[in-house]
Amino acid sequence: MAGAPPSPPQASGHPPALALALLLLAATGSGNAEPLPAGPGAEPTPPEAPPPQPALVQLEPGWGTLQQTLGLPAWVDLDLEILAEPMVNPVGGLVREASWIQQTTLALTLRAPTGESAGQEWKRWAMHLAVAGYNGDPSYAQRVGAALPLQEVANPVGFWLTRASLERRSADGRWSLEAGLVGMAPDLFSAPVEGFYVHDALNGAPVLFTIPNFPVFPVAAPGARLVLRPTPATTLRLASFNLAATDEVAKLLGTASGLPPGRGWTHQLQWSYAAPWLNRRLGEPIAACRHAGGLRARGRTCGRPVMVERQLPGGLLQLAAYAGTGPNRGLYGSATVPVALPWGLDHRLWAATAAGFDTAANPTPSYIGGGLVSQGVLPGRPLDLLILGVARTGFSPISQPGLSHEGVVELGYQMRINQSFNLQPSLQWILNPGAAGRVPGLFAAGLQLGFSF
Repeated sequence: MAGAPPSPPQASGHPPALALALLLLAATGSGNAEPLPAGPGAEPTPPEAPPPQPALVQLEPGWGTLQQTLGLPAWVDLDLEILAEPMVNPVGGLVREASWIQQTTLALTLRAPTGESAGQEWKRWAMHLAVAGYNGDPSYAQRVGAALPLQEVANPVGFWLTRASLERRSADGRWSLEAGLVGMAPDLFSAPVEGFYVHDALNGAPVLFTIPNFPVFPVAAPGARLVLRPTPATTLRLASFNLAATDEVAKLLGTASGLPPGRGWTHQLQWSYAAPWLNRRLGEPIAACRHAGGLRARGRTCGRPVMVERQLPGGLLQLAAYAGTGPNRGLYGSATVPVALPWGLDHRLWAATAAGFDTAANPTPSYIGGGLVSQGVLPGRPLDLLILGVARTGFSPISQPGLSHEGVVELGYQMRINQSFNLQPSLQWILNPGAAGRVPGLFAAGLQLGFSF
């Protein structure tokens, strides 16, 4: 008798071992599979932390400003600068002696308060007032036999009113106009890189300070300066100064300026171009690498990267011209170019030239100069500057008969201690001192101390 058909298998309460393994494998996924989404109660996965940014090496804050010390409001700027330049000539010259000259400048700028109650028009106005005082020995160069000052602050002792003016700026910053008692400093016929030098033929407005009554600091004159910025990289400066009043302005605070009676006007035009191709990446800090001996320029690989604050101005091209009573006409041009060198962190190569067309009115109608300023040459001093400059100044055969030319080679090292203080030892070799061929070559050593508050 046939038996009954077998019953279908009954489902077990637990899966077999092989099925369980497959389920676990599907839940965890393989090495390339996407993970399963987290359940509603699961903790969110924290995002990956960004790589740490390299530390920034920069100047220490210093000792504060007068504005901070006196608790002045933000619409009042009060700055005090002291520049001292002791010097000695151990070799050459007519005599061997030491000298000290010091310049103290107090500058005040008042603007409209920035509160809501101040009208928009008043916010565009500013009032400037500046006084410079000199004490020490301003005649050191003449006594040792040089024709041009070896110290940039060698000016007659006393107080000078260097600025008293009103300025209005446009809302978009494309132009500004300043009128009153004004001067050429610090922008006209001068490149920012020239401000690192001590000798007067290298430090700003080269040889124009020899033209009688030209408003080169600390001389000021009634006049006006118009600044136009048609593009972010281009600046045009136009200025007119009344030279007939410079001596009277200098006497306002009782200083015997030694300026001759002036006459007429001078009109000046300057074009400045911060070419983008000269300033690539110059708006960023310097990429450096920390080694056992200090900081060096960063290469392709670096285990300890750092960033260093730039201390040098950007690349700049300038052309300028002046014309006025006399007649007295001339041209000026300069170029400041970033260069890459196998030492240090950052470098600027610069050159400048000036030519005066009217030798009866211009005592020094020819000039050529240039130099190199390097940052971080010593690995342990990444913010210090090494300064080298050369210049040759030619004298007018009409207003300076018997004089030919005088040259200078300057080597300096600026130790930037903090934002308030720097120390700059320098060496100068004066070629053909006095420009007449009668004085032996002159070697001078100096120390510039700069304080700002």
